[in-house]
Amino acid sequence: MDRRRIVYWLGVMVALLVVGTIIGLIWADTSDVAGTIAVVTNIVGAAGIVLLLIVLVVATRRERHAA
Repeated sequence: MDRRRIVYWLGVMVALLVVGTIIGLIWADTSDVAGTIAVVTNIVGAAGIVLLLIVLVVATRRERHAA
């Protein structure tokens, strides 16, 4: 994976986290389904961000060692 793609997917994960938070703030108190969706999107978003940051660090280190 190149750095551009990693940064692109980081943006997607941040957007997912924001959407989950908005759903949680607006609808979670009125609907169990909305609460579940908010929790799942927040977990997936946060886990994706952590994973992609690790991949970004590894990719950056490999580029420096290759140069």
